[in-house]
Parts: sequence; C-alpha cells; structure tokens
Amino acid sequence: MKIFVSGSNTNVGKTYFCALLSEYYKNMNKSVIYTKIIQTGYPKDDDAKAVFEASKVEIQTLLFGEPPVAPYFLYETFPIDFVIDKINKSKADVNIIEGSGGLLVPLDKSHTFADLAELLNLETIIVVPNKLGCINDTLLNLYYCKTRGLNLRGFALNNFFFNGNDNLSALQDLTNHAFVCKFKNELEVL
Repeated sequence: MKIFVSGSNTNVGKTYFCALLSEYYKNMNKSVIYTKIIQTGYPKDDDAKAVFEASKVEIQTLLFGEPPVAPYFLYETFPIDFVIDKINKSKADVNIIEGSGGLLVPLDKSHTFADLAELLNLETIIVVPNKLGCINDTLLNLYYCKTRGLNLRGFALNNFFFNGNDNLSALQDLTNHAFVCKFKNELEVL
C-alpha cells in the first residue's frame, strides 16, 4: 500500500500525521517506510528525522534543497522518473509518502505533486487543519481530486488547530463522509 500525504496548505501538520500514521501501521505489524519526496529548508527542516524520532520506522528522503521553497524554484526539470523508480522499489507493506504543501505545489514548469500522485496511482490523504476556512479548503481539494480523477482515500482533520468551533460534522456532511481520521495527540480512525 502506498499512501500519499498532502495538505490543504503548508504547515497543517502533514509530518506529524505521517508519524502517527506510520505508528498506526507499525502497531498492526506492517513493515512501514516513510518517504519524503523532497526536503527543502534542509538541514534546518528535516521531516524524515522527525517521523523517525516519533515512530521509529524506516525513513528515506529522496531529494534535498537548502532554501525553503517549492521544488519549482530548484529544478528546471524535476527528476520525476527517479522519484517514481525509488517509490516503486519499496518492498514495505506500507509506504507513507509525504509531499510539500498541497497537491498543486509545482515540481517544475510541467509537473505538480498531483501529477506524481496520479502517475503512481497513490492513495491520497489530505491533512486539513480544524480552523476557520477549512471547509472551503477541503471542498476545493475534494472538487479538484474528483475532477482530476485522483485516488482520494480521504481527509485527516488536525485538531491541533481547534479553536472552539469543531468543523468535523459539517465537513463530513459536505464531503459525504470523506474524513477518514482525525488527530491531535493520537490518531483516531473514523
């Protein structure tokens, strides 16, 4: 199983969710590998290290960039074939693959993370912060995934951002129950 974790935006808790999801499958006695496609802002930012420290699963980062920018700013031609090859070679039961930002973050002039998810037919989970504005962000992502034909497994609601107005029931109604889990300190499968 290959799961692509994206976000409704940047800084919504994708890496923390990846750690919880890795631990969830590890506790089911599955072999798990976490893959960060590209780590920008490196070495200050190191998502793979954070996932390892939290879950003790196997990790790999495929590409690095020092400035904290979208891959578009680092690559004239993103090495998409290299990334596809590395992900396809995974022998783990579960490969949790983290993107950067959201589905439409550009890898180069011609490709986005959505293209990569489509080329690999990855099950996609989109992390959404439980805060004002998340309904619109969720519905835009849902519409895009349906229109594009992406393999959307569902959404994960990050309650770290909870500010007293719980959006879960509205989001479940508006997305036909597309939220598959919620989390803060632990993962709760819905």
